[in-house]
Amino acid sequence: MEEGKRWTAYQWAIMWLLFMANLFAYMDRVNMSVVLPTLIKEFHLTKAEAGWLLSAFNWAFMLSLLAAGPLVDWLKPRLVYPTGVGIWSAATFGCGLTSSVGPLAAFRVLLGVGEAAYIPSSAKVISRIYRKDDRAKVVGVFFAGNKVGLTVGVPLAALVLHVWGWQAVFYVTGILSMLWLVLWLPIYRETRGVLEPGVSEIRPPGVTWASLLTYRSTWALILGQAGYLYMYYVFVAWLPSYLVLQRKMSVLETGFVGMLPFLVSTGTTVLGGWGADLMIRKGHDTTLARKLFVVGGLFLATVFVVMGAYAEATGLAVTLLIISMGCLGLTTANVNTMPIDLAPRHIVSSLTSLQNFGGNLGGALAPVVTGILYGATGDFRVPLLVTGAVALVLGCGAYGLLMGRLETSVGVGESPAKG
Repeated sequence: MEEGKRWTAYQWAIMWLLFMANLFAYMDRVNMSVVLPTLIKEFHLTKAEAGWLLSAFNWAFMLSLLAAGPLVDWLKPRLVYPTGVGIWSAATFGCGLTSSVGPLAAFRVLLGVGEAAYIPSSAKVISRIYRKDDRAKVVGVFFAGNKVGLTVGVPLAALVLHVWGWQAVFYVTGILSMLWLVLWLPIYRETRGVLEPGVSEIRPPGVTWASLLTYRSTWALILGQAGYLYMYYVFVAWLPSYLVLQRKMSVLETGFVGMLPFLVSTGTTVLGGWGADLMIRKGHDTTLARKLFVVGGLFLATVFVVMGAYAEATGLAVTLLIISMGCLGLTTANVNTMPIDLAPRHIVSSLTSLQNFGGNLGGALAPVVTGILYGATGDFRVPLLVTGAVALVLGCGAYGLLMGRLETSVGVGESPAKG
């Protein structure tokens, strides 16, 4: 049956609301990357200090994920999701009210706390109302939201910075996030979709947040996501500064060029989800479909980021980094569908939060390590080579070799400490 006839209006509405949540979340993240060169001058920051300021969000986000997943499983997305959006919107707006680094870093921490709820909440929502052979498409559209957020957010922040100054960047993006609540609150209902076809109601005894750590697949998700998000956050946190500091582009040029990698990866993110779901619908093995896009995308992203590191011409270097980001986008939908495939529904958010805890450990280290290496070497070649190595060893290694079969659910068919 065709997708348009299989889906209800409610399913379509929820998918696009999830997309918008991720879009606004990433607009609120990337604004700091755009204003960072201005803040370096205004607050006299060293490159290492700038890296720590960028990573303040990541550390708070990462640590908060450990509580966010179980909280969503307990209190449900109806309560936790809009509360998190409200907190991060207020924190973003508050960044514009600061006049020193300390309060600015504190609001970035609060931003991380607020945003920690939306990914495990979204995973829970998707597991409730979409079939297995539709989930990667929905996850792909959801995560395309962050690519669009970066694509739109970089030039928007650059334009606002140029016209009104750095404080206005935070005011504008914070207000936009608040608008999402006006749409979500009257539409989402916890009772809708509970009995959707293809959604398992199996609730195996003894499968808790702590017991998840005894499964090999959980550790594959944690380590693999660390490699994947390390590369991703190097692009998110340092690409605008790379274009200004290394390639000597203006702020307005950075706004245009900086959006291209995320624009390309928007399409590849949706393509990767659609392709894997199509394979599954045609009877192919779920494990093969997911791993083909995850491992293949990470490997190609590594190849092109290494080539970009050695490119001398600005045009060639930027093109190679755009292709690298596009290849990374092929992994996104499937890598984030894996915990939904693996977990019994009552603990989907907890497994998703553990995966993203590992991922954001890599994400939190990426800006700091990149800043330190850039400060020590004076250019971005070594940081980019390290980025490729982390994606190859952790990303491809964990998802390709450590991850077991996705048809065997954690707590249902998979035994602890086995694949």
